Amino acid sequence: MLHAIAHEGDGPRISFGDIVAGLRNRSFGLSMLVFSLPCCLPMPPGIPAACGVVIVLIALQMLAGQERLWLPRAMAARSVERADLQRLVDRVLPYVERLERFCRPRILLASERMGKAAIGLVVVVLGVILILPIPILGNVAPGIAIAVIAIGVSERDGVIVLTGLFSAALAIAVTSAAAWAALQGLAFIF
Repeated sequence: MLHAIAHEGDGPRISFGDIVAGLRNRSFGLSMLVFSLPCCLPMPPGIPAACGVVIVLIALQMLAGQERLWLPRAMAARSVERADLQRLVDRVLPYVERLERFCRPRILLASERMGKAAIGLVVVVLGVILILPIPILGNVAPGIAIAVIAIGVSERDGVIVLTGLFSAALAIAVTSAAAWAALQGLAFIF
């Protein structure tokens, strides 16, 4: 699905709304995956922030128990360069495909209402971290954690979701340490 969304279609840009529509019934998990992929690599500050806003919106809908993913018109109309999306998908897809060989529906944490709400809450926290301008690769650890959780949600694999939640705890610790170090450096300067 990700490859088809990135490589099929016309025009140099692809809107967030088109990405979500292309994901159909796997929209929550795969939308989180699509918007977390740019954050798995060091990016300029605007990209993780924009992706973080979309991820928070997706996670809030999971937290609320919605069945279908909805994006506001202004957000759905925003777009990314198709070439950038293609490059990211092509770079990450071999790893995702290897991981998907191990995925199967088990420990149905991601398909139960309370499980979805808990996952949504954790992803909201990670999305807010992506929005913050945390230095020293501050977006990479949360981006990876969200990507792992997203794969687990899209495949309904509770083991992968639990692995992602463990990664989320590590990501929160790493970004907290980076933010604390940056604040201490600022305090020392002033």
